[in-house]
Amino acid sequence: MYGVVAALSSPKPDSTIPSNSKLVEEWTYANKVCRHTLLSALSNDLFDVYCSYKEAKDIWDSLILKYTTEDVVRQRFVIGNYYRWEMIEDKDIKTQINEYHKLLEDIKAENILLPDEFVSELLIEKLPPSWTDYKQQLKHRHKQMSLPELITHIIIEDTNRKESATTRAKALSAKTNMVEVKPAPKRYEYKPDHKKKNNFLKSRPHESKPTFKRKEIASYVGSQTIMHHSAGVERETTILLGPI
Repeated sequence: MYGVVAALSSPKPDSTIPSNSKLVEEWTYANKVCRHTLLSALSNDLFDVYCSYKEAKDIWDSLILKYTTEDVVRQRFVIGNYYRWEMIEDKDIKTQINEYHKLLEDIKAENILLPDEFVSELLIEKLPPSWTDYKQQLKHRHKQMSLPELITHIIIEDTNRKESATTRAKALSAKTNMVEVKPAPKRYEYKPDHKKKNNFLKSRPHESKPTFKRKEIASYVGSQTIMHHSAGVERETTILLGPI
């Protein structure tokens, strides 16, 4: 007997073949069984779409095209997410490693197989910029690590970094507490230093009092006699007077 599954791949026999022929009868029966089987397995939304289809092959081809296309689109979407994923600085490393695991599970769900070496090396490349030295260290290792080994190594490194940061913070805090805050200097107030002033005056050279010389005062007495008075001394001088 002609298998009913053949109706999913065989189109309706040509109209030139008599309808009462065995080939047409077998196809009609197979198409009826396959069509009802497909429609009964569809959701209500899809049933409304495909209930008008008369041939099981048309329903089957449409479903294959629809879901194959969706699979391709979904695979591209999953691969794109895996490729664009990056680790960032301000997020916990363990949380981001869990995200990486989730991406790998999505890849496997699409029947995409990736080599273990590729998966491990890509995780190294995805580490944050502050891990550059650590990345270079891993790249120069001689032994290839599996993904579980690499994840364990990264978690240990992250723990050590956190402990070092905590130790530095405590040391800085202790150093800051030891610094004494000096009081602000008082506003300058002028206080005259009499002692310094007296010493200054003593060190200055003594200035002699000005000596004023008394000018000789001449007074005419008589005709030719001049009496000179100077500093209490009188002397008489006779001179010849010229014509006035």
